[in-house]
Amino acid sequence: MSEIKHTELSMNRLAGKFALVTGASRGIGRAIALRLAREGADVAITYAQNREMAETVAAEIQTLGRRCLCRQMNVAQRDSVRTMVTAIRERWNRLDILVNNAGILQLKPFAELTDVDWDDMLAVNLKSVFLCSQETLPLFKNQGGGTIINISSVGGQTGGTMSPHYAAAKAGVISLTKSTAKIMAPWGVTVNAIAPGYIRTDMYDTITSTTESEADIERKVPLGKAGEAPDVAAAAAFLASSDARYITGQVINVNGGVFV
Repeated sequence: MSEIKHTELSMNRLAGKFALVTGASRGIGRAIALRLAREGADVAITYAQNREMAETVAAEIQTLGRRCLCRQMNVAQRDSVRTMVTAIRERWNRLDILVNNAGILQLKPFAELTDVDWDDMLAVNLKSVFLCSQETLPLFKNQGGGTIINISSVGGQTGGTMSPHYAAAKAGVISLTKSTAKIMAPWGVTVNAIAPGYIRTDMYDTITSTTESEADIERKVPLGKAGEAPDVAAAAAFLASSDARYITGQVINVNGGVFV
């Protein structure tokens, strides 16, 4: 129902634009990819493992009358990222919007974290933002501008006792956003982050089945409920549009008032 409401409100602000959304087979990534397509953009999407779900998203994008390039990509490996960027260059020779969304969550006490836990979390949630931003920069520079949107988290702002490595990675995304916004500004590239709070996705289900109940979350959120993936997608569509052309280096909180 939420997606229908957002569809009714959408405009054709992104007509003629080309976007790349990482981790778009489900959840927030799927919602962003579909919203950008509804706004008029052709969208390339990546997935880590679930090809079937990703191809379903690609089909939905094409049903909206937009083109879609769907590829598996390891966001933590430069060669894999470079291969995807090369495919976009060969197919469209252009990229206007990069959404660094791919991420993982692990709920584990600090004392039990292993080196592998730490390294994997930072590789997928933080290193990926660095790699994708760096590898797409030549395209942005050649065309004289573009937009990067990094998906962080309220956990990166408040810390997290059951997932401290996730919180550290997402805090790093915010810092990297501010740094790259300054670095890329001379080429006309805006870089912003979105920090979602409790959003109904697979990650949300993991939280409510292990550490916090729905009632706990409803008490914690000033607006009294969890958000939906299209709420985050709406913020991404705004940041990707010319309406946000003078906004860079900022963190847009989509959290119902959890962190203000």
